[in-house]
Amino acid sequence: MAEAKTQTMIVGEGEPEMGWTRPAYQERSRQQRDRLMKAGERVFAESGFWEAHVASIAKRAGCSVGSFYRRFQDKEAFFFALQSDMAAHAEANIVKFFADPACQTEPLMEVFRRLTRSSARTMKGIEGYYRALFELSLRGRDVWPLMRRLEAIEAGQVVELLKARGIAMDPRKQDAAHLAIRMMHGQIVSNMLHGPGPYSIDDPRLHEELALMLQRYLGLEDVPVV
Repeated sequence: MAEAKTQTMIVGEGEPEMGWTRPAYQERSRQQRDRLMKAGERVFAESGFWEAHVASIAKRAGCSVGSFYRRFQDKEAFFFALQSDMAAHAEANIVKFFADPACQTEPLMEVFRRLTRSSARTMKGIEGYYRALFELSLRGRDVWPLMRRLEAIEAGQVVELLKARGIAMDPRKQDAAHLAIRMMHGQIVSNMLHGPGPYSIDDPRLHEELALMLQRYLGLEDVPVV
């Protein structure tokens, strides 16, 4: 996943219903909403979703509890707004990553290294979001549509990149690209939430191994380096 921050809403498939969050019309109100988003992600990272308190989020953001409830119906509504912001930035940055001309000229292994390194750095930066995501999922909340959409977008970008570089991508290989992206994300999330296994999330050796996984799973070992 390309670099993501929590600032704007996404419009499209998987967007929460309008009732989840109330619009912020003035600049000051938008800034306060952004502070709440950033504070909430940090509180989720420290306490998890179910143990996090609205009062803690508001205090960290320098806002009142009333300010929180003027913008979000409840803590779950806040999570879905946070997810929408994350997804909007993630999608934009996935497209930006693959639009980089270097993707067309660098050795594929270097592209994969940059992709895994960027994904790990970004996902670590929103650890609280992922912790909340899994906690809500375990309680039966439908939190996965936007994540599946981002996964499909990123896999599609990998497929188009390989096609542009002259590599045939039949339906089986396209499915393999999708699965490879899921495996990469899954390993990063597991590493982040459960600890090193064996490498830490910011260890270059982890990024190298994940890049090798992408290369080998997609059968690209014999592709010329340029």
